[in-house]
Amino acid sequence: MKKLVIIIMCLHFNVVGFSQILNDIDEVYPFNEGIAAVKKGNQWCFINKKGETVIDFRNDFVLTKNIDKLNNLVYYPVFKNDRCLIAKLEGDVYYYGYIDKSGNNIVKPQYLNASNFENGYAIVIKTSKVVVGFNKVLDKNVVSKKIEEFIIDTSGEIVKYLENPRADDTLSRKPKTPPAFHSKVIAPHIVAVQKKDDKWDIYEF
Repeated sequence: MKKLVIIIMCLHFNVVGFSQILNDIDEVYPFNEGIAAVKKGNQWCFINKKGETVIDFRNDFVLTKNIDKLNNLVYYPVFKNDRCLIAKLEGDVYYYGYIDKSGNNIVKPQYLNASNFENGYAIVIKTSKVVVGFNKVLDKNVVSKKIEEFIIDTSGEIVKYLENPRADDTLSRKPKTPPAFHSKVIAPHIVAVQKKDDKWDIYEF
């Protein structure tokens, strides 16, 4: 009888102490802001420090370049300021947005490019249309498409226009390739903006 009790206790310990949470995982990356990215096939999920899945597997995360402890270059999704980049493909163009730690869209995919948040702000690139004239024959405005850069906060509100518009180069870029940033945050609330003459202006925001 005593042996039976010991066997039952051991079985109980194995079930409770070593319960499997996820299986057949390809990669697990370091925790950042309390959650970690996990890769399985071509999809990613996020787990908390209890091993619980907080965002289920999906394939729309944007991967961020990181350096691991062995100085290897690795790419995986990360949360910065409680926001993670996602991308939605429409035709040959990716549009970028952000989700929160519940997987909810906070800023729907709408930007041609977007950075991770730092200190509560991110740089985004979006298309704007500028009326450059009027076609009397067709009875409609002549519109020129520009791409412009902005700084947004974590709710998606624009806090600064970066004053470096340029022609929309969507047709000349490789498919699925976002336009390059012409600005960069160099310190909290300080941004450097590259202008058409390749000179830089520095702004406070």
